[in-house]
Amino acid sequence: MRAILSVLMLAALSGCASLSRDDCLQGDWASIGERDGTEGRAMEAQFARHVTACAKVEITPERGTWEQGYARGLATYCTPQTGLREGEAGRPYRDVCPAATEARFLQGYDLGQSAHRQRARIAEIGREISQLQSRNTALSGAPQSDAEALAAQRAWHAAQSEIMLLRLEQSLARAQLLRIEREIRAFRAAL
Repeated sequence: MRAILSVLMLAALSGCASLSRDDCLQGDWASIGERDGTEGRAMEAQFARHVTACAKVEITPERGTWEQGYARGLATYCTPQTGLREGEAGRPYRDVCPAATEARFLQGYDLGQSAHRQRARIAEIGREISQLQSRNTALSGAPQSDAEALAAQRAWHAAQSEIMLLRLEQSLARAQLLRIEREIRAFRAAL
């Protein structure tokens, strides 16, 4: 058992390495930095991961070269389009964009986050409705005594009322999402 646990932990830890052995040995630090910047990775934390990963093969990353690539990558990442895409995907922003580009990036990001939250809320309401409908199906299908039938009928009606309220809330959330999607189209058209 202990051996299996050790193998699983080793596999999990090796999956966390930021770079492969070959990446460290090739040492294309400008490209690695550019990739990290393009992905919006946090500078200090990401470089520290590379140092740790490459220490296993006794390689020290070239920070200056990596930073030059990272800056090029950020120029690609810190755009309104990328902000919108990252926000819609629900990914976190790591405060990596320079002041000159951050405001426009965040404008897209905030708009994307609004759309992401609305879609998540609509889906959540849909799940709540499905659960209530399943419960109502179970309530109406079981044979019961008169008292149990009356209690089940009351529970069924209460759930139906809740379903109606949730459907109204879902309709309002969909209308809000349509408004946000119009804003997104206008935002994209203005780019």
